[in-house]
Amino acid sequence: MPAPVPRLLLATCDGAACFRVAGKPSLDLSGHLREAAEGLVGSGHTRLMVDLTECPSVDSTFIGVLLFLTKLVARTPSRERVTVVAACNLVRHQLDSLGVLDRFDLVERGETGMEFDAVAAGPAGKEQSTRLCLQAHRDLIEASAANAAKFKDVVEFLENDLRRLNGAKPA
Repeated sequence: MPAPVPRLLLATCDGAACFRVAGKPSLDLSGHLREAAEGLVGSGHTRLMVDLTECPSVDSTFIGVLLFLTKLVARTPSRERVTVVAACNLVRHQLDSLGVLDRFDLVERGETGMEFDAVAAGPAGKEQSTRLCLQAHRDLIEASAANAAKFKDVVEFLENDLRRLNGAKPA
């Protein structure tokens, strides 16, 4: 039986935005999260929450996008931190193994009574997805020097892939 399609939901209230991830985040979902958060912060939302109640695990790209969100809100006047809601033990371990668990405020329960709507967006193109993965992994390396060895080959592959997509020869 195929895995259920992951969903990204959003609720906003009083300058706060809460994303809910249902299922294991895909590359497209990670991109939609980043894009939606950029738009929300640009329109004045300074508090971001990511509810992982229904998220069994995450990958390095998604974690890199979460790190991008921390940098995004840190540039706002309120200098908030991203709140991760109801991360299961596996997700906490995944964040900790990449040395970034302390970058987030962790809470056990989300806010009740919020009305969530689906974040509507289509699939990303190859170049856009490659750029997202590359930036996510660069953010992971920036966040923890220990990640440099883990993701050196990934970053090199993605850089070469981008050059190929843009018609240049790989390094």
